[in-house]
Amino acid sequence: MNLNLRIFIILLMCAGVYSIIRVIKKKNLSMKYGLYWTTIFIFMLILVIFPGIVEYVANLCGFKEAPNMLFLIAIFLLFYIVFRLYITISKLQEINKKLVQELSILKKDNKK
Repeated sequence: MNLNLRIFIILLMCAGVYSIIRVIKKKNLSMKYGLYWTTIFIFMLILVIFPGIVEYVANLCGFKEAPNMLFLIAIFLLFYIVFRLYITISKLQEINKKLVQELSILKKDNKK
């Protein structure tokens, strides 16, 4: 990988971590999800700084090209994140349903 490209990607990763920290401080993102994204950015930063790791692991896993392995890992990681978000959405829908039911019962009791 070209040195200028590596420096550019490192700067982007650092900017990403910085922006995640800012969003967490503003309380627009929970610490739980902020840690997910920060971990991903730091992992990618390590892979950019030490590109030999990717090639070594790709050869061990039987990939002919290292980027193919990275794309596969990225796809699985995104599927995992989407799955976790769907779990959170399902929990929030249940909580919302219970709150609406309790509120309607309280409103009905207050009218009597």
